[in-house]
Amino acid sequence: MTGIYDKGSGALVVTENVAVDAATGEPLVTSRSGTFIRGEGGFGGERCADPPWERPNREPYNQVIQQTRPEQALIYRLSGDRNPLHVDPKFAARGGFSQPILHGLCTYGVTGRALLHVLCNSDPARFGSMAGRFSRPVLPGEPLTVSVWRQHGSDTALFQTTRQDGTVVIDRGRLQVREPTA
Repeated sequence: MTGIYDKGSGALVVTENVAVDAATGEPLVTSRSGTFIRGEGGFGGERCADPPWERPNREPYNQVIQQTRPEQALIYRLSGDRNPLHVDPKFAARGGFSQPILHGLCTYGVTGRALLHVLCNSDPARFGSMAGRFSRPVLPGEPLTVSVWRQHGSDTALFQTTRQDGTVVIDRGRLQVREPTA
């Protein structure tokens, strides 16, 4: 855990995990995550300023529509997430949802795959880092639109992922693209 921040209506708990090469100890991948816990704010702690992000006032460089599958939440359980919110209609209803929702990790993965193809020419070595904020749930079977804006003169691209009705489901997205290696 790298921090707990007071966001007023809730607390933001930030964690970081580093995967290292077992033989050399060299870091391979760093994963940072923030979890917003509703109703746990107001304790007087540091607020943690968000990095600035503004949707560009121009058409996206590219938009990719990715179709999720109706059974995708069931398949995604193979990732080890056994949360009944993703498979049990009664449990989902207790959370205020009309049906089980898709795993956030799946929505993030679908977005990452689209970005890999659009910005990195399908070369994983060019995929530097990806960050975004989950803003709304996705239902299994919903198509997702990933809108991408290149930043001129920068290795950073901005993105948003939306449902078909335009509701933003991943906001404030950034992707760092690495230069191709020779």
